[in-house]
Amino acid sequence: MKLTKIASLILAIALVFSLGITAFAAETGSITINGASEGNIYTIYKLLDLESYNVTDGKYAYKVNSEWDDFFETAEAKEYFTVDTQGYATWTNVKDDDDTVAAFAKLALAYAKANSIPSVASSDDPSEGKIVFSNLELGYYLIDSTMGALCGLTTTNPNAYINAKNAAPTIDKQVKEDSTDQWGNENSADIGQVVEFRVTINVHEGAENYVFHDIMSAGLTFNGVSGVQHIIPGQDPHAATEGDDYEVKTGGITDGCTFEIIFSKDFCDHLETNDKVVIFYSAVVNKDAIIAGEGNSNEAKLEFGENHFTTDDKTYSKTYGFDLVKTDSQNKLIDGAGFKIYDEATGGNEVAVVLMDDGVTYRRARADETGVEIIVKDGQVRVVGFDNGTYYLEETTTPQGYNQLAERHKFTISDSNLDAIVTGGIVSTGSGVHVVNKNGTMLPETGGIGTTLFYVVGGILVAGSLVFLVTKKRMGNR
Repeated sequence: MKLTKIASLILAIALVFSLGITAFAAETGSITINGASEGNIYTIYKLLDLESYNVTDGKYAYKVNSEWDDFFETAEAKEYFTVDTQGYATWTNVKDDDDTVAAFAKLALAYAKANSIPSVASSDDPSEGKIVFSNLELGYYLIDSTMGALCGLTTTNPNAYINAKNAAPTIDKQVKEDSTDQWGNENSADIGQVVEFRVTINVHEGAENYVFHDIMSAGLTFNGVSGVQHIIPGQDPHAATEGDDYEVKTGGITDGCTFEIIFSKDFCDHLETNDKVVIFYSAVVNKDAIIAGEGNSNEAKLEFGENHFTTDDKTYSKTYGFDLVKTDSQNKLIDGAGFKIYDEATGGNEVAVVLMDDGVTYRRARADETGVEIIVKDGQVRVVGFDNGTYYLEETTTPQGYNQLAERHKFTISDSNLDAIVTGGIVSTGSGVHVVNKNGTMLPETGGIGTTLFYVVGGILVAGSLVFLVTKKRMGNR
């Protein structure tokens, strides 16, 4: 009886210890990912087998999963883990902060993809913001996601929980208005003018496979990337290096983009939540630019993870045109005038224009083009490709029979075209850029009707005087 009690006591003590010490043969566990995002696929890899553990003392015995033997033999992996002759793995890096652990996770994930190491399980789209992997062998697991490396590392002992840290990055695209040096969603510019763009990528943890895509409309010609900055809160901007940190691609693009910027893995690995990546580039407003209206769009988006994209962001660059109409003082159209445009009322610089291929429309000239005189035909002409601003027309050729303008004609473009309204050859007052010439009158000349008139009137007066004298003499004789 006494022996029975002793045996029961020993059994009870052993049961108590068994609550903290576990040896595994068939025990399984689970991993729950909270905050999983819609459309994101999660995948897990088993790096280490958990042979036994003691929750109370925090003691764990890990062995390398056979699929990962070669990985843990690499020099890169040995910076974090040491594996003894029996296959037991121990974290030996002097650091165990979040950034260091995340760096190891990204290293392991890159190795798995490069060497086709099979995953343990993969999820479908999450429901109710949660993913559960169950019936897992106990071990040390790496979690990946298609949105970007979640880089979760956790031990199933037996159940583990992870809060999804990776969120979709966002972008903010802006264009610079040269007259104010302010950045915004739209600007105005001349044809031939260089327009500057700025895109800010707002980074979240787990940055992976960043590729920037940009699509320019037909009225914009890509002019090049002037720089990329990595901005860490509280620090001065760090200039990224082309060739090492990123590559600009302009050829062989099949998705309709004008150009792409492909960021290196090493660059992405150093990005953390609240960092920013700022891209600067430019384009030239070309001869195919849309005049007024919505303007000339420039669309940008960021690709990240595995075929995920941010929402598109657009800017609009606008340029304007005007109708130059030439009339007499009665607002009737007249031909034969020629003009040049200047930026000052007197002196100043000529604003050069060239005749377009249609033979009737003039546009703002590029810096490498020689300007021509604007010739008014049928009383009016269209001139396009101008930024907001004040301009001055100087009459360089005056229609026959009309007085030349005494000074330059001032007009202002402000966020809209200056269109003329012409009905039956008569211009509506206040429409277009309306220039009036007054016609001169014919003066009298020798041999003309003017002197003849004087002769006739003089002759009549002389004849009248003779009649008066003769009549008066006869009356005196009587």
